[in-house]
Amino acid sequence: MLGVACTAIACGVLSPEEQLLTDFFEAARVYDTAVMARLSAVPMNPRADGIVDGFAIRTVDRSDTERERVTVSANVRRFDGKSQARDLVFTVTHRDGRWFIQEWR
Repeated sequence: MLGVACTAIACGVLSPEEQLLTDFFEAARVYDTAVMARLSAVPMNPRADGIVDGFAIRTVDRSDTERERVTVSANVRRFDGKSQARDLVFTVTHRDGRWFIQEWR
């Protein structure tokens, strides 16, 4: 039983913010606007904005119960194939019982 508990902990469970952003970045990678519209008020265009290959949440500001500001460090691959590290800031709101990206920059 202890082995199962340790395995579950090692696999990790994504926070709601991580899950939302993971789903958003996966949809953005293939420019799936239908999925992005369910997750965000603003799309991310891979040609203009790049593709997020990986990210880590740096901070989550929870000073408002209905809104959070999430700052991530992301590895963004541009359309020309070059990668760069970028900080992205997302404003997420609680909407219809789930988190939703209101804006990002």
